[in-house]
Amino acid sequence: MKKIVIIDFGGQYTHLIARRIRNLGVFSEIFQPEEFAVSNDLIGIIFSGGPQSVNAEDAYRINIDIRKINLPILGICYGHQILATMLDGTIEIGESKEYGSTSITCQPDSVLFAGLEFQQVVWMSHRDHVSELPSDCRITASSSSIDIASFESNNKRFFGMQFHPEVTHTANGLKMLDRFINVCTDHRDWKAENFKVKIIQQIRDEAKGRRLVLLLSGGVDSLVALQLCIQAVGNENVFSIHVDTGFMRKNESSEIMKHFAEHHFENIKIIKAEKTFIKELQGVVEPEIKRLTIGKLFVEIANNEVKVLEKDEELMLVQGTIYPDTIESGSSSKAAKIKTHHNRVDEITKLISAGRVIEPIKDLYKDEVRKLGEELGLPEKLVHRQPFPGPGLAIRIICSNTKRFSQNHLNENVRLNEILSEFGLQGEILPVKSVGVQGDFRTYHHPAVVWSKSGIEPDWKSLTNSASKAINNLQSVNRIVFSIKPVKLHLGELFLEIEVIDKLREVDALIRQETDHIAEIWQMPVVALPLFEAGKQAYVMRPVCSTDAMTASVFELDFAEIKRLDKIIQKIKGVGSLLYDITTKPPGTIEWE
Repeated sequence: MKKIVIIDFGGQYTHLIARRIRNLGVFSEIFQPEEFAVSNDLIGIIFSGGPQSVNAEDAYRINIDIRKINLPILGICYGHQILATMLDGTIEIGESKEYGSTSITCQPDSVLFAGLEFQQVVWMSHRDHVSELPSDCRITASSSSIDIASFESNNKRFFGMQFHPEVTHTANGLKMLDRFINVCTDHRDWKAENFKVKIIQQIRDEAKGRRLVLLLSGGVDSLVALQLCIQAVGNENVFSIHVDTGFMRKNESSEIMKHFAEHHFENIKIIKAEKTFIKELQGVVEPEIKRLTIGKLFVEIANNEVKVLEKDEELMLVQGTIYPDTIESGSSSKAAKIKTHHNRVDEITKLISAGRVIEPIKDLYKDEVRKLGEELGLPEKLVHRQPFPGPGLAIRIICSNTKRFSQNHLNENVRLNEILSEFGLQGEILPVKSVGVQGDFRTYHHPAVVWSKSGIEPDWKSLTNSASKAINNLQSVNRIVFSIKPVKLHLGELFLEIEVIDKLREVDALIRQETDHIAEIWQMPVVALPLFEAGKQAYVMRPVCSTDAMTASVFELDFAEIKRLDKIIQKIKGVGSLLYDITTKPPGTIEWE
């Protein structure tokens, strides 16, 4: 079968590129650069993004003579830069970073932009850029930050894009990829296999007659994995374990059991483990240690239960891992780790290596999992629930063991307010940190809070533009939150304690109750901060729009509604300001930790 190959330089979106190509009717495969060899079934090559600088001594390379192979090549982000380098172009480090939504001016007579509008909205994630064009090439797009946002060779064989056409937030990205495929072939004969049939058979093959034990969170991923297992080996051969860590949302575990009882799922056991988790996490504040501790303890508890079930036979463990979980944990040998997911801790990895774990949906994205759930006949209410992380509310509580914080982040406060003043805003860099992803690297930097300088409500365009500009120009900031009023927040101690968790549970439940009717909100984490004003604790709501969790935009809630929510959550004892996260992904991950 003819195919387009994606060369994986460690980008967070490599699999997304492959999926887009398949969706456009051409088979695609991913290769590591050192494993790639030209073959007769190739019709095109795509160089992926990656976390390195092309100019670094240890930068990822590929050992092929691209001028001698008669194949179209598209370079994306890092791939755009390495393609330019291989064609004798020049790469420089930019004066500022460029992450998120960006407007480019393109040449409509070029191959990839043919028939598109002169101005295009695209998704950037870079600092390095092509500064000198390769010979026999021409510029096909520019942005306000870089002259060479895209180029093509005069012979129409080589194409480079500094932005990411594969993500949904590049408005016409699929059309651009479609035009590249047109250069490669005029024949599209690949159709996606029936996921349901293929995966069910895969489960049977891996189970080899053994019964299955599923770690059930109650989210759509584990629910779809459960239904696939039941259809593969029968309800009587599947055991489900739901570990109530104490970090669930309000009434979560009881609702899970209610749903499953209504739909005739069998062999489901809830293990109450709140005290065990709280004790193990006492005094822990580092996000990675929290995730690793929760993952390890979760597996230990599940293993104890499995041992009881395994008295007379060996069982297989099943997880509802999806692709973004594996890529953010650095599953590719070249991908930078963004954060360790609970289903990628060492204990799970050892079981996977031993052939004891089945992950039936590990190659799928969230939107594909939902479509599969619909095909399996699962209720719409369950299939389209908002995603909820395995570690639960534990990673939505930003812990702190000090009331003092290094003042280094304040050095950029002046520059922050210079940027904000252009938009009628002012603000302050906060003395906490959150996880982000910028240029395919993990970041752990500060959020900044902003508010209207005049007291007049800003417009959303000004807010989002200010957030993008501030993050792109400040080394210490990777996230922006909005406050409807000026705030002066002070750092305080905050730990994973029952009172703290219960308070977040109430705030989260109240905000979800007031916003659940908004279909456009794909997910809305509510985060407890170790920041206080007049003795009251600050919280953040983060409503995002997404389809696959790889990128996300901000849902633009009416300012009057934000003000109303700020007022009603303060009816809860000890609850103070409600902040509104206005950061896209990238540069901010959907979850703060």
